[in-house]
Amino acid sequence: MDENKTNLPAETKKGSIKKSEDTSKWFSFPNSPASNTVISVVSHVGDLETFGKRLEHNSHSTQIDFFDPPEGTQKNLSQRVKYSTDNTETTIHLDNIDLFTKANKPLKKILTYTLVQLSKENVTENLENDISIKFPLEDFVTLGCYKTIRTARQAFNQAQHPLTSIKIEGVVRDKKDQKQITDSGIEVLFTGAHIKNGIVEIYLNKRINWQLFALQYFSILPKEYFSLSDNAADTLLNIVMLARKRLNDIGKNGSFNMSFKTLQQILDLPDETATKNPGRDIKEPILNAISEISNMLNGDIVVEPIYNTNGNIIEFLENGYAKVSLYNEYLEHFGDLAKTKKLKIENTMKKREEIAERAKVKALASKLEKESKK
Repeated sequence: MDENKTNLPAETKKGSIKKSEDTSKWFSFPNSPASNTVISVVSHVGDLETFGKRLEHNSHSTQIDFFDPPEGTQKNLSQRVKYSTDNTETTIHLDNIDLFTKANKPLKKILTYTLVQLSKENVTENLENDISIKFPLEDFVTLGCYKTIRTARQAFNQAQHPLTSIKIEGVVRDKKDQKQITDSGIEVLFTGAHIKNGIVEIYLNKRINWQLFALQYFSILPKEYFSLSDNAADTLLNIVMLARKRLNDIGKNGSFNMSFKTLQQILDLPDETATKNPGRDIKEPILNAISEISNMLNGDIVVEPIYNTNGNIIEFLENGYAKVSLYNEYLEHFGDLAKTKKLKIENTMKKREEIAERAKVKALASKLEKESKK
């Protein structure tokens, strides 16, 4: 996947998304390369090396490097990963892999909701004071993530330690310069978190450039994400992150494709050569996740599996794909972005052509002037 395609025009800024959010079917979701990297690394902490190999195979513009942990830590307990794309390098440092592995299920959705809440706050001003985000614990029940306040509290308490242990550093490059995500070296993202009187409060590290880390670009995340099973939720979140890289396809067809190889990577499914029952361990989880999303989203996002029903698992993975079709608000949103992106590209090409034409005219005038002096 070409990370350059993630740089959407201004319409992706949060001002265009937040207006109707309270009554809409979706949340504004930070969809910046660095924040997406944190989600990806945390989601695959159980086997990052396999995830890294698959990612590089499926996406030639992305690279993951693993480094020895700091002195005094055990390699199997601490992991440092540099995730590089065309315009961003983000290093994630996880001090206790076991901690993240045990809390991985609640952590993924709680981290995602934390980023959703972050998109609502203006965290780039008044940095001399402590900055935090707050939301009712009951939100997790209302959204269908947990059935009771008690189970929501238990899940948050389980995810709290790893959430406040995520450390990052990195750079974001554009045409002119290179900007640091952190003020100096590796920093913890969230400095603390607690629940008081039913309100969750998560403290943000003031030495993080939050605008650069997460608040550059936005997408829309269906609220149903939080009530989906783990596999379906992971699939939907990656559909949302991928949609803004597939604007050309959406603009032309109202749809885009996601390979089954990519879904195997997203869902941490076993290698096809390492399981005796690939139908149960690989094929069924992919098809079940696809079916659950389409059924839950009631025609707004339809995910259709395309594959040869008579083929083996190799053909299923190599040639099969999910066709993601957008309708209603989702098609309108991404369709508008596709039109804006197309117009921006056309204007850029027109300017380049005008510059080239002026250069030709200038060169010709210079040539004629020299010839007239002979």
